[in-house]
Amino acid sequence: MPIPTLFEAIRTSCRQCIAKSHVQVSEERARHFLESLDTATFEELSTDSPMRMPLKFSSMAEEINFIAFIDLLNFGSGYRLPLHAAIDRGAFDTIRFGAMSFHIGGTPMTAEKFKDLSAFDISEIFQIPIDRDVHPPDMPFVTMTEATELKPLAASIASVLNTTGEFLKDNHYKDMASFILDTTSPTHGPPSAARLVSALVKALAGFQDTYCVQGQEVLIYKKAQLLVYHLWVFFRDHDPERFDFEDVGALTVFADNVIPTLLVHLGIVTIPQAWKEDIEANRDIGGERATVLRAASIVACERIVQLARSSVGPVSTMKEGDLDIYLWRLGKEEAYRKIPRFEWRDTVMF
Repeated sequence: MPIPTLFEAIRTSCRQCIAKSHVQVSEERARHFLESLDTATFEELSTDSPMRMPLKFSSMAEEINFIAFIDLLNFGSGYRLPLHAAIDRGAFDTIRFGAMSFHIGGTPMTAEKFKDLSAFDISEIFQIPIDRDVHPPDMPFVTMTEATELKPLAASIASVLNTTGEFLKDNHYKDMASFILDTTSPTHGPPSAARLVSALVKALAGFQDTYCVQGQEVLIYKKAQLLVYHLWVFFRDHDPERFDFEDVGALTVFADNVIPTLLVHLGIVTIPQAWKEDIEANRDIGGERATVLRAASIVACERIVQLARSSVGPVSTMKEGDLDIYLWRLGKEEAYRKIPRFEWRDTVMF
């Protein structure tokens, strides 16, 4: 599709998706949310501090590679509970731990390395237990090995890195940074968030966040947009010709499971009672309902920002990227952390 229409295509597909669903967005609760917003708290929580780590990088390219690695692998939310039980870390902290293990251990984040990684390698680097010893009933002296419920997560991480490495190697890129720096070269024109999101989604399977719900295509592109947002946050001052994206304000929220959870809790998004019961019981809700909830969060946050920019509430310069980070970090605060989040494990998109 033409680049300028990319973000509107995402929004349109999400509006059409929820129009056919039992999920609704409350204008009244969106206004209440904004009118109750504390400016200082919003400014504090809309800064993406979890991505700022005490690490040294030898170059901008190395840091880009590190950030791209985290955003490519920013999934596994459906495994949050077993991850906490096994290693006392959630999905994002598990991925961040693995990235730091690569960096501190000197393991190269290159196409050559990515294409050959196995689930066993991921288990060691990310400290995700994939097997456990068990004793068969009535055979206490016999030890057998069985897979843990986290093994599919390790396999998914390996698979995403494998396909990424294969694409990069086949197209003569050393690593993800090389691809990003080539795509954002000033020779292609002014820096464009839409152009980079489009390139990432077209090139790498790990960013192809699209679905079919009731016969209609739904576009989300969470991880690709999140990566572009992070490149803007970290590098727009250092290399404005590449990363000071003139259309960064057109990004949607980065729809995962945290943002919809908060919006439902705040009453901005309303869902059927049966959905609530499945979520509260930590049952996997499946791809269709997960997609509808994520689509609803994009529609709701677009409306929240429209209202904010029309002088509802105290934050009249709000962008959807800022709102996303605020809601995501709010969901990690003690008062909200225990709210059950919906689960869908069979995805590498969130």
